[in-house]
Amino acid sequence: MTGAQYQRFDTPETAPRDRFEYWRSWFSLAVDAPMRLDPVERLPRDFHASAEVLAVGAVDIIELGCGPAIGTWEPGALEPADRLRLALVAPTPDGTGRWHGRDLSLARGAAAILGHTDGLWRAPVGMRAIQVNVPRPAVLITDKDIDRINDPRRLLPDPTFAALIRPSLLGLAGHLQTLARADVHELGGLWISLINMLVRSLTGQDTNGTDTTKARRLQLERYIHANLADPRLSPTTIADALHVSRRTLYATLSPDADGLASEIRRQRLERAHAMLQDPARTRSVADIAASVGLPNAAHFSRLFRAHYGHSPSDLRRPAAAAGSSALSRR
Repeated sequence: MTGAQYQRFDTPETAPRDRFEYWRSWFSLAVDAPMRLDPVERLPRDFHASAEVLAVGAVDIIELGCGPAIGTWEPGALEPADRLRLALVAPTPDGTGRWHGRDLSLARGAAAILGHTDGLWRAPVGMRAIQVNVPRPAVLITDKDIDRINDPRRLLPDPTFAALIRPSLLGLAGHLQTLARADVHELGGLWISLINMLVRSLTGQDTNGTDTTKARRLQLERYIHANLADPRLSPTTIADALHVSRRTLYATLSPDADGLASEIRRQRLERAHAMLQDPARTRSVADIAASVGLPNAAHFSRLFRAHYGHSPSDLRRPAAAAGSSALSRR
């Protein structure tokens, strides 16, 4: 049981001259709210569009690709579904958008948290976007705050958006069908947690709480994984980088974790273990130790032996022999 339902809509079987009208008809009903689609200037001779929808419980993830068009909606169109929408738009040459009372260029891409608002996007060469829709009551934010935080100067540089939300959305793109075959029953709850964390960060509220634990834990794991090579990595540097207190950081840890310093050490040793086992790698034990943030080779060897029961050199010898044997057979 995957806990998800997947659908795909596209135009490949439709004659080129009919694709725009076919897509306009589908788009007017839309996945989650009625919208209007119009040509940018004249009806295009050829037109391509597709949409994928992954539904996990009450949460929908939508990836949309559309040829040249203008999309519009009225605020009343969004109200019946009572959803909050988090959207990331890929860079769109000459594209423009308007929502929550702001005009913006899509040339460098855009992001939005869409509440009860009218909207417009104009994409002369087409548009790609990925969007997560969650139940509106699941996110504690007022309509006034939604209007306020949709300033690109505020949303895009926000550390929670830049370091966690944006990479997570990009990681979904192109993989919805594959995810539908996996066990993703917790994905909906995770995205509700992520969006709650984002709006709290944007509105200056405390982001520590049970509804943000899953998202904060994911953010912590990703940060550690991306910064293992830094010998200065510590609970203090992580708390500073993630803009939280050490108390909040420790509350994020899994209940069965031994502590944050232990988690950093575990990940460093596991990465070094994998590198030592790879017969294609020719780096010395000291180089590998430094690459995982443990520049003192003797200290690294002591930690490695305590964790695995043997030294790094003991592990390296069989891997090196396997590599030499493989080369000799060529």
